Amino acid sequence: MDDKSLLLVFRRAPYGRSLSRAGYDLALACAAFDQAVSLLFMDDGVWQLLPQQRAERINARNVTSTLASLPLYDVDSLYVDNPSLVARGLDPSILIEGVAPLTETAVRELMADHSQVLVF
Repeated sequence: MDDKSLLLVFRRAPYGRSLSRAGYDLALACAAFDQAVSLLFMDDGVWQLLPQQRAERINARNVTSTLASLPLYDVDSLYVDNPSLVARGLDPSILIEGVAPLTETAVRELMADHSQVLVF
């Protein structure tokens, strides 16, 4: 475990609240200061991983553009809780590229492997 590793867990839908935006801002800020950052999407947070969102229809900023910029900050550890996908009838193959599906056990291990876990 890295002494400064941070896991951000996104559990809410991408629009309607500013929690997702705050989580992405934190990820970018921490990564800019060389902190290891990983992102985990679970529950309704899995909706953030769908490509071709039309956020402009509700006058919101599209989260997929932020997700696409994460590798520029060396944030490339993206995970999704597979049971959350199954509960919503989503197949991992339709998600944006670079997201690794995890079992419940693997999610617990991921959380244990990080020094800090914050939920959005």
